Amino acid sequence: MNPIETWASGYALTRGYPAPEVVPTGLWLEIGKPDQRGRFVLPGFEPAVFSELARSIEAPGIYIEAPAPREAAAPLLPDNWTVRERAFLMTTLLAAPDRLPLPPGYRLVVRDDGTAIRVEVVTDGGELAAGGAAGLTNGHAVFDQILTQAAHRRLGLGTTVMGALTRRAMERGASQGNLIATPEGRALYQALGWVQWSEITSVISPER
Repeated sequence: MNPIETWASGYALTRGYPAPEVVPTGLWLEIGKPDQRGRFVLPGFEPAVFSELARSIEAPGIYIEAPAPREAAAPLLPDNWTVRERAFLMTTLLAAPDRLPLPPGYRLVVRDDGTAIRVEVVTDGGELAAGGAAGLTNGHAVFDQILTQAAHRRLGLGTTVMGALTRRAMERGASQGNLIATPEGRALYQALGWVQWSEITSVISPER
């Protein structure tokens, strides 16, 4: 699997969705929510395939994830499709941290259900301050939903969450990391040694 196919498999694990299904254009993720019925994940970017797929979709709430800059993909869409925020698929060779520092008043909670690892940083009063998850697939850890609450930012909690997920994933045999980052997140991950594989253009079919 290439990095975006690996991402799709790990993403399904962290979100509790069925495993991706192989379809002619790549992979299909069945999600089943009213505003997000499912996602087509394209392993590469072929303009004709991307355009034909988008024009064949009649149902609302269908996403397409393509490894391409939005400047290349967006002009190929039918009218009224939504182009989501820029995103970047990133990879790294995992390296476990020596320490997982926490400021006073915080504690770390790690849960592992066998296919996904979940980490939370909570205050002594039980408030969720930061958290994240990682799905484990074929020696890869796919990191997802890494978030620090606004009132608890700039304390290094996000780095601690990533470190705890990495440490546990390596204990489970993972050696590679994979994630999709926002523009703001990309800078953080690059500082941690992550490398960009591709910009990802994510688009949504319109209401009919």
